[in-house]
Amino acid sequence: MNMIRSAKNQIAELTAAAYRAAVQEGLLPEGVTTVPAVEIPKDTANGDYTTTFCLAASKAMRKNPREVAKILTEHMDLSDTYFTSVEIAGPGFLNFRLGEKWYADVISAVEEEKENYGRDNWLDGKKYMVEFVSANPTGPMHMGNARGGVLGDTLAEVLDWSGAKVWREFYVNDFGNQIEKFAKSIEARYIQLIRGEDAVEFPEDGYHGDDIRELAKAFYDLHGESYLDKPVEERHADMAHFGLERNIPKMKSDLERYGIKFDEWFFESSLHNSGFVADTVEELHKLGWTYEKEGALWLKTAEIMREQYRKQGKKDEDIDKLDLKDDVLRRANGFYTYFAGDIAYHRNKFAVRHFDKVINIWGADHHGHVARMKGAMDALGLDGTNRLDIVLMQLVKLVRDG
Repeated sequence: MNMIRSAKNQIAELTAAAYRAAVQEGLLPEGVTTVPAVEIPKDTANGDYTTTFCLAASKAMRKNPREVAKILTEHMDLSDTYFTSVEIAGPGFLNFRLGEKWYADVISAVEEEKENYGRDNWLDGKKYMVEFVSANPTGPMHMGNARGGVLGDTLAEVLDWSGAKVWREFYVNDFGNQIEKFAKSIEARYIQLIRGEDAVEFPEDGYHGDDIRELAKAFYDLHGESYLDKPVEERHADMAHFGLERNIPKMKSDLERYGIKFDEWFFESSLHNSGFVADTVEELHKLGWTYEKEGALWLKTAEIMREQYRKQGKKDEDIDKLDLKDDVLRRANGFYTYFAGDIAYHRNKFAVRHFDKVINIWGADHHGHVARMKGAMDALGLDGTNRLDIVLMQLVKLVRDG
């Protein structure tokens, strides 16, 4: 038994019953179909649970929310329920406080269900994906990845206990500019190892960590100086492949050390190699969401995001202040952007693998990408507004010596 859900359901029933009683007395108009939404308040000093029903239904009732709340509380019978009191707060919230009966039922449920306490079938039959960590495979994971791992795995476990069929996924960014930069970094350290530090200038935007030196040394131990004479394109491809083959198993091992295992490590390169990125961009083009400018293909991101913000209740004059911009999907040189690949990846989750709900764990620095991705899924007809949830994780800063 889920005692939290039981409490929420009871509030919804109490609110609905009070509304029906008020309608019978002619105090409130009939026909209001608003479903009472029940939440845990941000400040639990105000109560254990709150409902926004009065705020949501007041327009249809043509009454002030606090007036609606007063009528409902006068028609609400809390005897033999989980609650000892209901109070009106703010513009029309109804705040409920739990009583001894709820706590007694919690103890009884724990004793009866033992290790299965909290498990239910609320999400039975639903397919959920939780994509988390998805760290850059070009180097060691950091503290933020560790935090995201715990958050994502815990959320997946809660969903599993709620009856959902849960799929844990790690998205491997093994394609594009960062992989080319990764290869050039290994290449530079490889040449320096053979000919000296001054033999070649290290890329300014390269990866400067000691792990790159270790990869270059391992590559040299395996191949000697033979790659000095290889064509640059072949050298880069082989060095990138070599580095990823060593980094990814380390990442898996690190995650497994604290109990995290993924159902799939999904490679970005597979979307490009299969043509799915190109197909996704073509689909957006067919639906009228792209245009060409200066040889590149652009997504009408500003138009898509404007609709997203409208759904969130923002006014047009406020949206105009956000300086929304469109995004390039395919550059003039024919290469697809990371954003195009990311759209294709999320389309794959919904349109190919048919997950009912997808939850991404992202760092807070990606907050500007949330509305763009939800909007892109809406543009593709995949209901990103309701089917894609993105949990933003705050970053941490480690300080040495105080």
